[in-house]
Amino acid sequence: MRAIIATALIGALLSAGCGGGGGGSGLGSQSTQPTGPAANVQAVIVDGGPTALSNTPDVNTLFVTVTVCVPGSTTSCQTIDHIQVDTGSSGLRILGSVLTLNLPLHTDASGAATVECTQFVDGFSWGPLRTADLQIAGESAAGIAVQVIGDAAYPDTSAPSACSSVGKAEDTVAAFGANGILGVGPFISDCGSGCSIVPNPIYYACTSSSSCQNTAVDVTAQVSNPASFFATDNNGVIIELPSVGATGAASVSGSLVFGIGTQSNNGLGSAAVFTLASDGSLSTEYKGQALPESFIDSGSNGFFFTDSSIPGCPDPQQDPFYCPSSTLSLSATITGQNNTSSPVNFSIANADSLFNQSIVIAAASDLGGAGISNSSFNATQSFDWGLPFYFGRHVFTAFENRNTAGGMGPYFAF
Repeated sequence: MRAIIATALIGALLSAGCGGGGGGSGLGSQSTQPTGPAANVQAVIVDGGPTALSNTPDVNTLFVTVTVCVPGSTTSCQTIDHIQVDTGSSGLRILGSVLTLNLPLHTDASGAATVECTQFVDGFSWGPLRTADLQIAGESAAGIAVQVIGDAAYPDTSAPSACSSVGKAEDTVAAFGANGILGVGPFISDCGSGCSIVPNPIYYACTSSSSCQNTAVDVTAQVSNPASFFATDNNGVIIELPSVGATGAASVSGSLVFGIGTQSNNGLGSAAVFTLASDGSLSTEYKGQALPESFIDSGSNGFFFTDSSIPGCPDPQQDPFYCPSSTLSLSATITGQNNTSSPVNFSIANADSLFNQSIVIAAASDLGGAGISNSSFNATQSFDWGLPFYFGRHVFTAFENRNTAGGMGPYFAF
């Protein structure tokens, strides 16, 4: 099993190993019917991940299949499965070992390649921007910038120390935990105005694989949320997943729906809207403590929050989750910037017991652990509502500066 902990709303993930094993029974696949055979609906699945992860399968990782093409071509295309769906980041990133197309390199006015550093708590991903057309369900986006992680022409060994100093390179499928990541978070660009100046922590201009200088990249040229470039259905997304029982499931199927209030199948209905702060956060109150830097994120594979009364698992290096003696029934209250509040009931089970069953589970609704702080993120001030929050809900992500039936984004609704 693998742990994935989001530590920021713009592309920060932590991957670490997690123990698995045998014992127990009664698991099976669960599924939900897609919203309908519509052009704005794409099937998604929670399973153990791509073949490269057969020995260390993912848990609570949501995957989608996308098709990328050489710009302007309808024949030079590649369909790639097990791309993680992440509402905590923006943009499409593909592992270089998976990509077989020769996509055009993104260069600046001087001809230098634009290369991006995506930093995580325990490592980094380094790779150039390339241009592609994207197709997903019946939607398409032309000429978008995508990051190719682990691109052979720009190996991670050539990454500047300002990038690589955070830890190990996560530039293989096994290290990254997916064939790529589709960031459909509430913000359109992956860095925004902060990277239109130097210094910034993300973008570099490389005249060769080993000669790179920090560079400014205009917001319009940054890796950005592909769904925001669709001709229609471009104001948000909905993730629809079924409930998962207490013992987990071997796989779960659901839907990724594009647009909010743009079709008959993506209306808000009775969902409550929770508007976000400028950094994408909302507030959570847990056991009387206000956690103002909280967020909702399909890219995290558990509930991550600080509670010293809940025992951790015996080997936190291998299993960074909570392991209470019995399943805990807990509650917290989410509040948006618009003061809309809602109590959320959730459970935390013993992670070792979940993983040590006769069938390897890929979906667990009651998996959680302690958040991890770094220089830019204080886990003690946040509650990370990861993928377990999505089970049994329709969760809406409205994009910034896009109008919807629920008002202007950014917001989450459920």
